[in-house]
Amino acid sequence: MRDRTKAIIMAGGASVAAVGLWTLLRSAGDADPDPAYPPLDRPKPLTDDIWVVDGGPINAMGLTLPVRMTIVRLGDGDLILHSPTRYSPELAAAVAELGTIRHLVAPNVAHWTFIADWQRAYPATTMWSAPGLSDRAQVRASGLRIDRELDDTPPAEWADALQQGVVTGAAGFSEMWFLHRPSRTLILVDLIENLEPDKLPPVQRMLMQAAAATQGTTARYLRIPVRLGGDAAKAAVRAMIALQPERVVFAHGTIFERDGAARLARAFDWLVESDDQSF
Repeated sequence: MRDRTKAIIMAGGASVAAVGLWTLLRSAGDADPDPAYPPLDRPKPLTDDIWVVDGGPINAMGLTLPVRMTIVRLGDGDLILHSPTRYSPELAAAVAELGTIRHLVAPNVAHWTFIADWQRAYPATTMWSAPGLSDRAQVRASGLRIDRELDDTPPAEWADALQQGVVTGAAGFSEMWFLHRPSRTLILVDLIENLEPDKLPPVQRMLMQAAAATQGTTARYLRIPVRLGGDAAKAAVRAMIALQPERVVFAHGTIFERDGAARLARAFDWLVESDDQSF
């Protein structure tokens, strides 16, 4: 166990060093391609009662990334905004045409930074968070209002339409998954990344390929806290795979629009089907 933890820490150090190298090399003068997925900042239908909104690009630790919000319409016409992207009156008006904006969801400890603007525009909404988000000093300092914390049990507000669960790891990491039952759509944010290499600047492309963030799997830097989540994290991922979704949506990169069950299983081979210490 000690050797395994040491290997995980070493891998984490390498990932941090790689991001630092990327930040330093950005001044090399390469023309940056556009990593986003236009048309931007407008709802795009994915399947019945589900839309995606592609936004960004955003800057995360010196990396330029596309980002995505998923919208779910419940049977009563209420909308869930999952991992809201940057607020604008134009986007809000387009979303409001789909139903009543009722729920804002921060599905992990990273995807919350745009929610406060949506709260100010729609003060009657309920803000739901992944476990542990309220413990982060940055969140407390921001003044973000968190109304209810999520767990493995769907609340009454959407239990008829969604299943859910939480993958909890080390270092405060947690991420909620949601399955929209009618369409068999699994909704994630960071547990899978599928960036397109040709849409990335050259140095970032190299780093993201090395991190497996272009391979439709969990990026190596996120495998570290998930592995340290132990048997509970592994069981949560197995439960998610057992749902056999038709499609899988996530925040960064090309989504799995077909063959969702098989691609989801392959995405987590590193955790649930191998006993080695690879990252």
